[in-house]
Amino acid sequence: MRCRRFLLLLPGLAAIGAASPVWAQPRAAEAGAAASLVAAERLAQAVVRLAALRTDDHLLDLGTAEGRVVVAAALAGARATGVETEPELLNRARQRAAQAGVADRVAFREEDLLRTRLSGASVIVMHLPPESQQQLRPALLRLAPGTRVISETDGLPGWPAEQTQAVELPDRSPGRLRTQRIHLWRVPAPVEGNWCAPGGFQLSFRQSMLEYRATFARGGGTPVQWRGRIDGASLPPPVGGALRPWLIWSDGQLLVRRGIPGLPDGVRLSRRPAAGCQG
Repeated sequence: MRCRRFLLLLPGLAAIGAASPVWAQPRAAEAGAAASLVAAERLAQAVVRLAALRTDDHLLDLGTAEGRVVVAAALAGARATGVETEPELLNRARQRAAQAGVADRVAFREEDLLRTRLSGASVIVMHLPPESQQQLRPALLRLAPGTRVISETDGLPGWPAEQTQAVELPDRSPGRLRTQRIHLWRVPAPVEGNWCAPGGFQLSFRQSMLEYRATFARGGGTPVQWRGRIDGASLPPPVGGALRPWLIWSDGQLLVRRGIPGLPDGVRLSRRPAAGCQG
C-alpha cells in the first residue's frame, strides 16, 4: 500500500520539482535585466571601437535611447549628439552624460529620426530597422566622402559594408551568450562623370557604389583605362597594371596625388557636365 501511494504521488512531485520556486522567479528576472544592461554597454563600446573615433570627430547617434553610445564616444574624446523621439529616454541620457562628466561634449535632440539633419557629423550610428535605413540612404550618400556609417543591421543592400564585426553579448538566459553583428560603411566619393584638368586633360568615370572604371585622355590622344575601388574620399592605386594613379576627393574636386602621365602631382580636376575638356 505504501509503495502504491508513493507511485501515485510521483507525478505531483515531478511537477513541483520542474517548476521554478516562487522565490526564484524575481531573481531570474533581475538576472535577465542585469544581462541586458551589460549587453547594451558592451555593444556601445564595440560601436565606438569600430568607429575608430578621433578627437575631431562628431558622432550622431540615431535612436540614442539612454545615450550609451553618445557617452562612450565622448569618453573617447569625440563630440557626440544623440537623437531620440522619447522624452523620458532623453532625460535618462542627459543624466548619464552628467554622471560620466561629459555633458559639455554632448547634445541631445528630440526629433524625428528620419528627418533630423545629418550634415556636420563624421560618424552616423543608426539603431533603425532596415526599411528606415533604406529611407535614409539617399541622405547618407550626400554626406561628405569618408563619413562613417555604423548599424546593428545590414540594411543597405547594394552598398557593401567595409567591415563587419561579431560581438559576443550576455543573453538574458544565465550563462549563455549571443552574437550581435555590427556593420561599418564609408560614404564613397561621387566621381561619376567627366573631369577636366588644364591642358585639355579629361578623366571620365563610370561608378557603381565602391567600384569604378576610369578613362583618361588628352585631346585626341589614345585613351588609357583602369578599374579601381573607392575608399571613402580616396581612390587609391589599383592593384596591378602599368598605370597606378592615386586620386583624392577634396572640396568637390579630384586632387592628383601621383601616377597620371602628363599631370603633375597636386593638380586638381574639376567636374564638367559636357564630354569635352578645352585646352
